Amino acid sequence: MKIKFIKISLSVFFLFMGLYACKDELEIADPNRLSSEQFYENQDQAVAAVDAIYNALIIDGMYQRITPVYNDGRGDELSCRSPWPFLTGFSAFTIPPTDGALEIFWAGHYIMVSRANQVLEQVPGVPDVEAGLRERLLGQAYFLRALAYFNLANVHDKVPLILETPKGSEAFYPSNADVTLATVYTQIKSDLENAISRLPLNYNAVTGPDQGQEGRATKGAAQSLLGTVYLYEGSHAAALPHFEAVVNSNQYTLAPNYADLFSQDPAVERNNTERIFWAEFTTSANSDFNWGGDPNVNWRQFLALTPTYSQGDFFDFYPTAFLYNEMREERTIDNKLDPRYHATILSYEPSEGYTTAYNQDWLTRYGPGSEGNYYIKKYTNAVNGTDAFTAGFNYHVIRYADVLLMYAECLANTGNIAGAAQYVQQVRDRANLPDREAEFAGYSLDQFMQQLEHERIMELAVEGKRWYDVKRWGYLNNPARLDELKSHDFEFNTYSNGKDFIPIAQTELDRNPNLVGNSAN
Repeated sequence: MKIKFIKISLSVFFLFMGLYACKDELEIADPNRLSSEQFYENQDQAVAAVDAIYNALIIDGMYQRITPVYNDGRGDELSCRSPWPFLTGFSAFTIPPTDGALEIFWAGHYIMVSRANQVLEQVPGVPDVEAGLRERLLGQAYFLRALAYFNLANVHDKVPLILETPKGSEAFYPSNADVTLATVYTQIKSDLENAISRLPLNYNAVTGPDQGQEGRATKGAAQSLLGTVYLYEGSHAAALPHFEAVVNSNQYTLAPNYADLFSQDPAVERNNTERIFWAEFTTSANSDFNWGGDPNVNWRQFLALTPTYSQGDFFDFYPTAFLYNEMREERTIDNKLDPRYHATILSYEPSEGYTTAYNQDWLTRYGPGSEGNYYIKKYTNAVNGTDAFTAGFNYHVIRYADVLLMYAECLANTGNIAGAAQYVQQVRDRANLPDREAEFAGYSLDQFMQQLEHERIMELAVEGKRWYDVKRWGYLNNPARLDELKSHDFEFNTYSNGKDFIPIAQTELDRNPNLVGNSAN
């Protein structure tokens, strides 16, 4: 049973922030919006409040579209060809703070923060909630708040830390003047420690209304994210035990077929033993698009990343020649292209049986001379040509292969390259690549990290990881490495120091006199 995000009446399902403004005779109660005093009266409402936090995962400002394109667009795997200046602007590190679309990501993430804050304040006092369930609900709220702040800090750097529901006019204008990335990371780590202590490994054996449900945050999700935070800080030793706990939990295995990770078939998705945390989308054709705002029973809950990347639709992004060539470097044991290439890039490969695009013959669709063209396949409808606006791909936020590769990175950087090599080869084995474990085990750290960079591109291309890899590895501050990035993607030609963050929207700065910009403003 999955979490039901939207098939709950609005009066029960949604809680809204901002109900603490001064009260006077002119205030009119909205019967469709319950205040916290009217809500949080029983166990069902406590569960519904947590479900409302998850709902933010599927709106435009989070994983429906903007968060994935922020991450992919700034890396060297994709280039932008969109007519929308917002997309071309942040992809080329030139977006001005005055672009109004900057509010989409900011608002989406603070919606999640606000809902998590309400749960953390109110759920401890809800009567008659089973003790174990109460702890799990609080654990999920801590995890989701941490995830929201992890994204906010990585994108905007110094963001205001709002850790409680505003209870007065001054609280509506939080300051970020003294906030640093380290400050936010410290809070994220605290939230994740709180989550780990409260969350189960899975929901199979719990007692309560969440028994057997899929999609809820688990201990493994919180441990994976906490390890990632330490890794992004450059603390391999601190990250190591968290990744190790996930690997040794026996909760996850690599999916046998890589392409199945990017299927819209609910049966295939349910059997995916690799997913650790994800945003759930469906192939519903309901009338209302889930771009944002109030959810309702007519929401279709589709992945808007699909039309954004699909050549048959908006076609806002395309693979760089660097990604295309990198993914063709090594052949499988049976001398074929890596299957991860075929799941990531759409191209004409008649020798391997790939001769169609969007359910059409390639040459019929694109014409003679198009044999060398290539496009994004991952998270698109390129295989069967279905309606991109009913795309139901679940978006991977955390998956096991990434954890294995991050674990290998930590092992190598703490002196255990031989141990790291086995986990790299484990990921390669799924792709039917030659066994090079012994070779990797004999590498120097520099050689191993160079190989790991290639392995991460192969496994995680177009999944929002590459930008943060090159950033945390110091490529942006190394002139030679930056030149490499420029040779991979022309958009890096307009990169300059401080532009590794996206500016805070000027409209937000105008609204809040206590808010200051970041290095990109």
